[in-house]
Amino acid sequence: MVSQSGYVGRPWGFKNLLTRLRAKLSRTAELAYLSAQDIDAIARELNLSTSDFRKMAQSPGSPELLSKRLALAGFSEHVLAACHGDVLRDLQRVCGLCQTKIRCAADLERCKSVNPLKGCPNEHTLRALAREIGSAPQRFGD
Repeated sequence: MVSQSGYVGRPWGFKNLLTRLRAKLSRTAELAYLSAQDIDAIARELNLSTSDFRKMAQSPGSPELLSKRLALAGFSEHVLAACHGDVLRDLQRVCGLCQTKIRCAADLERCKSVNPLKGCPNEHTLRALAREIGSAPQRFGD
């Protein structure tokens, strides 16, 4: 008989992996129903290249990760949308194309509060935005 203690935490990890796999397959299936012209039109509307749009569509978690990172850094996503919508869209694009989402999610899970922007490809943009606004978030420890 196999001891159950050896499986502590593993069912959750498998369930999480299965959920992520199903979500990826769903996104892939949704893109498959769109024509090339539809995909090009959506990409143009979002001010993205078609290849960038496809990459972002296949990549999970970007909006949630960006929202968490902004909040941790002391930014209000709603204020950015209202006052600096173009900058927020660029932040979303960069986050959506980021290749380090796994590390980002792990950092956010550990609540890295020493410097919530360290290692983020949006770090320089957010620092510049904070200087422009005139009140840098307090949590930009270096």
